[in-house]
Amino acid sequence: MDDLIRQEVSLAPYSTLRVGGSAAYLAEVTSIAELQEVLSFAKQHTNVPPLVIGSGSNVLFREAGYPGVVVVVGMTGITQAEEGDSVLITAAAGELLDTVVLHAVQESLWGLENLSAIPGTIGATPVQNVGAYGVEVSDLIVSVTALHMETGEQRIFSNEDCQFAYRESFFKTESGRKWIITSVTFRLKKDPAPQLEYGTLAELQSIQNITPQQVRDEIESIRAGKFPDWHHVGTAGSFFKNPIISPTAYDELLAQYPDVPGFETEHGIKVSLGYVLDKICGLRGYSNGPVCLYENQALVLVATKGARASLIENFAREITNRVEEKTKIKIEPEVRFV
Repeated sequence: MDDLIRQEVSLAPYSTLRVGGSAAYLAEVTSIAELQEVLSFAKQHTNVPPLVIGSGSNVLFREAGYPGVVVVVGMTGITQAEEGDSVLITAAAGELLDTVVLHAVQESLWGLENLSAIPGTIGATPVQNVGAYGVEVSDLIVSVTALHMETGEQRIFSNEDCQFAYRESFFKTESGRKWIITSVTFRLKKDPAPQLEYGTLAELQSIQNITPQQVRDEIESIRAGKFPDWHHVGTAGSFFKNPIISPTAYDELLAQYPDVPGFETEHGIKVSLGYVLDKICGLRGYSNGPVCLYENQALVLVATKGARASLIENFAREITNRVEEKTKIKIEPEVRFV
C-alpha cells in the first residue's frame, strides 16, 4: 500500500494543461484489485470522495489542489469478439483512446476512425460522450463496466443506461460520479461505413474503396493543422462546448450574422463556437498573459510557461462574457474544474 499511495503529489503532471496544486494522496491503479484497495484507504483516511482521472486531458486542477485521494486509472488491455457483421471491441479504461482507434483501424474495422488523434483515455469517453467530425462514442458504445466507489458493486451499463446527450452522460450526474468506469465495449463494423459528411471530410467521398486508415490519415492531418501538440504545450483541446440553442435564437443570430454555421440536433441547433469566437468575436489568437486562444483554432485554449489555474479560469470567464455580449449565448466549458 505504501508503494501504491503517495502523499502531497503535484497534480500539474497529471493534467495536459500542466497546472494545479497538490493532491493529499495520489494512486495510479493498474487493476481492479488495486482500485478496491485505494477506495478502502480513501474511506478510512479522508472525508471527501476520491477524484478519478485518466490522462487529465479534460480537467483543470485549481491551485488549492485536492484534499482527498486522486485515483489515476491505468488499467489496460483490448479484446475483441465477432458478432455477425460486427466486431465488439472491449478496452480497459486506462487505454488511450487513440491507441484503441489505431487498433480498430489496423483491424480494418469501421466506427472509431473519426475520433483519431484525440487525447484522453477510454474511461473518459462515455463520461463526456466524446465526439468529433460527425461521430460520438454514444453511436458506438454497447456497454460500460463500472465499479461503485462506495459500495464496491460492479455493474454493466447498457447504452441506454448511460443517458447520452451532447457532451453529457449519466456519469456526469451526482449519482453517476460515484461510478468508476473500468472498461468500455464498442460495436464496430466490418463492412465499409465511412462518415464523411462533416466539413472537409466530404472531399474523401470520391475515393473508391476507401479504408479506415485513409480516413484516419486525413483526420490526423486536419487536427495537426488546427490543434497544438499537447505533448509540448499546455492544452485541453477544445476548452468550450459548442452551444445548442433554440431554432428561434438561431434565426435571431442569423439575422445579425448570416454566415454562422449551425447543425440540427434533437435538442436544438448546435452552433459552431469556433466560428463565433473567430469571425464574430475576433478572438482567434487572443492572449492575456500566458493564456491564449490558439492561433489556428479559436476553440482551443493554450497555457504557456507561467500560466496558473487561476489565470486560465479568469481567461475562460472573460471569453464567456465576450461571447454573451456579442451573441447573447451563454457558453460552457467542456473542461472540468476541480
